[in-house]
Amino acid sequence: MKYLIVYDVADNKRRRKLFKLLLGYGLNVELSVFEVVLDKKSLKALTSQIRQIINPKEDVVYIFPYFKEPIRNGVYRGKNYGDIFV
Repeated sequence: MKYLIVYDVADNKRRRKLFKLLLGYGLNVELSVFEVVLDKKSLKALTSQIRQIINPKEDVVYIFPYFKEPIRNGVYRGKNYGDIFV
């Protein structure tokens, strides 16, 4: 399944570690955004590794299931979508 991983990590060292980790799993599509394809086992392994890197009091990592079709009730702008208001 495809996932979109979005993160905001306060510390440069942790941010670099997370970036390098995510490069091993998928494509960096924006500064703090990755698109990855994972099965359940890989998702569990990745979330475990993320927990070891981040500080949950300062950092946030979102992992969203990612679909080809725009997610309902979203606003999408840019070269991949044009202007789509759902």
